Amino acid sequence: MRRSIKIALFTLVIAGLLGGSLAWAGLSKTVTVSVDGTERSVSTLASTVQGALDTADLDVGEHDVLVPGPDASIQDGASIALQRGRPLTLTVDGVTREVYTTARSVDEALDQLGYRQAQLEVSASRSARVPLDGMDLTINTPHEVILTIDGQTRPVVTTATDVAEFIQEQSLAVGANDWTSLYRTQRLADQMQLRIVRVTFSDLAVVEPLSFPVTETPDDTLFEGEREVDTPGVLGERFVNYRSTAHDGVEVVRHAVAIRTLVVPVGEVARVGTKPRPAPENNRTGGGDGDDDGGGGGNTGATPPPSSGSLNWDALAECESGGNWAINTGNGYYGGLQYDQQTWLANGGGAYAPLPHQATREQQIAVGENTYAERGDSPWPSCGYHLYD
Repeated sequence: MRRSIKIALFTLVIAGLLGGSLAWAGLSKTVTVSVDGTERSVSTLASTVQGALDTADLDVGEHDVLVPGPDASIQDGASIALQRGRPLTLTVDGVTREVYTTARSVDEALDQLGYRQAQLEVSASRSARVPLDGMDLTINTPHEVILTIDGQTRPVVTTATDVAEFIQEQSLAVGANDWTSLYRTQRLADQMQLRIVRVTFSDLAVVEPLSFPVTETPDDTLFEGEREVDTPGVLGERFVNYRSTAHDGVEVVRHAVAIRTLVVPVGEVARVGTKPRPAPENNRTGGGDGDDDGGGGGNTGATPPPSSGSLNWDALAECESGGNWAINTGNGYYGGLQYDQQTWLANGGGAYAPLPHQATREQQIAVGENTYAERGDSPWPSCGYHLYD
């Protein structure tokens, strides 16, 4: 009897174990889990993707990509793909930012981030692996710069990030005195224009005519408007050393650095009439009013020496007098360069006319160059800088 009971109990235990095994086998699933392309089989009782990953002891990071999602249900034979996110310190054209990618190679990362141009300059080989803990990656994109140098303009495609790098990349010779239209640290952008100007200096030795001073005295034996020269003026000569500055071979400014008088000019001595003219015997119309405000009256007709051409006298006159070389407003300053009579005569203006507005533009410029040679642009404190326009 006891033997029968033991056999019965054993049979019940075996049946229970067999039933449990059959039940577990009925609930278990085998799924394929791929991590960055490496596959493994996982047996699990879980019904969701997250449960299967827990069985496989796999965590999903914030920047990882999981397909299907963690809450998706799974069946036996299902596939789960997990791609790890990798940090990239990405610098594009000098601008740095932090990004994440699931690409496992630099080439895949470039494609994933949208940098697909063949001309890209990349700091790492395109076939290099992207480590799980990330990497630094620098990209320089191509852009077209409009370069003007030595008088020639041409487009240049470059991946340089700034002007200094571009100059080095293109092997451009830039001298210590040359200047660039952009700062060396200026970041380059597409269609940006860069001009490199060759700056050269030269010394010139010139012999120039020297205007003579004019002394005028009133004479009541002469009618108003009449002028008698007692001692004709004689031009002198001076030796001038100029320092010339040229941009791309074209002179832009010339400064006198040394002046030596070779021949002292002989001053002109003249008398000007103060005697009133008699009234006309009849009132005929059509005659002038005798005013000399418009220039021309009292002009000696002397031919001024040619201008050096290095200074912009028209720009100065535009600032001083609105460009009116014959202006006389009655304020004591005359002509395009707004001389007073004393300064005009002291700088040789009397060789041409008693007052500046009575002289021609060329005669006034000749006196202006005499003044500039002695005092620079200081006589025109507000407008003198226009001489260099």
